[in-house]
Amino acid sequence: MLVAYALVSCKGESEEELVGDWERRQVFMDCGRAHAAYFVIENCGYVVGGTNGNRTPLNDVYKFDPNMGTEDLKRKGIYEGVWYAMKTIPAEMPARQQAVGFSLPVGGKWYGFVGTGYSLDASGRDLITMKDFWRFCPVDTVWTEVAPLPTSAKPRRGAFAFSLQVGGKWYGYVGCGYEDEPGRNYLADLWRYDPETNTWAAENNSVGKRAGATVFVIDNKAYISTGTDAGTIGNITDFYVFDPNATEENQKWKKLRKMDNANPDLDYDDDYATLKRAFGVGFVVKVGDQFRGHIVGGSVSSNTANWEYDQDEDLWMQRTSFYNRLNRHAREGMVSFSFPELGRAFVGLGRSGIAFFDEFWEFFPMENDDIYSDIK
Repeated sequence: MLVAYALVSCKGESEEELVGDWERRQVFMDCGRAHAAYFVIENCGYVVGGTNGNRTPLNDVYKFDPNMGTEDLKRKGIYEGVWYAMKTIPAEMPARQQAVGFSLPVGGKWYGFVGTGYSLDASGRDLITMKDFWRFCPVDTVWTEVAPLPTSAKPRRGAFAFSLQVGGKWYGYVGCGYEDEPGRNYLADLWRYDPETNTWAAENNSVGKRAGATVFVIDNKAYISTGTDAGTIGNITDFYVFDPNATEENQKWKKLRKMDNANPDLDYDDDYATLKRAFGVGFVVKVGDQFRGHIVGGSVSSNTANWEYDQDEDLWMQRTSFYNRLNRHAREGMVSFSFPELGRAFVGLGRSGIAFFDEFWEFFPMENDDIYSDIK
């Protein structure tokens, strides 16, 4: 009987194992933080601002180089990644959290852009929601203020942002979020930024009102999902893809399958309930010769769940949860760096209640979960 029980138990455990492995990388060099803005330039990731639990938002910037490590590690072909503190952000650039970031080329050089979010007013007592934007040069680490969102756009926090090429030219996009004054006003607009002319233009938006949405980009298309629109965390299950190069205006947005058990007669979405979340993050990895989007983290009890999206089949597949099976922390407001051409993706930081994390992890989509790499 004991042997039979052991065989059944082993089989049950193997059936529950999911594909993918998380490996710990160098921890964030400052204290833990959440809801920071982030972007990628030339195979390095940048984190700007956020919060570490104090009421005052942070006003700093850090760089993560995934290809740096000790010479001994490099000889072994192991790259742990290294964090660097960058030059202090100028005083005239407000500290912020729940801001957005994206990267764009200007004059042949790549820059990072950070804007919106919320900060403290001049008195230091009241929170204010913002619409300003700043450009970061990674060479001289200088910040320059650029055009804010236009007059007709509301200041906001909890928005989403991404970069896409349209007709061979790069643009930044910022959408949704919510305005905090005088009440929580959820937004449903989308704005396109032209870095060459330093101007914003309104873009049609089909995703509806939401804050804390998740976005990832594959093949120059933005996939936007999840979030909240009525104070109920993770209540949005609609899923959209945005293609700015569609030949017809009404073809730019396409609604995909719901991220919920919307088809009781079919079994493909039976486990989709754990897809619901707000303030999660998206990232992209290369699986074989295809790029796949992921979402992980967020403000729901199931937010350790890590899901991979197959855009050819319009299906989600659950992968190894973030970040290990020993000590899973459900967390929101993380950051993610995707380097699809390098086949690498990183996720970390974030918060769980009053706990703020400084851990950083790399995801390997085709490997089995290695429990020892989780605790080293």
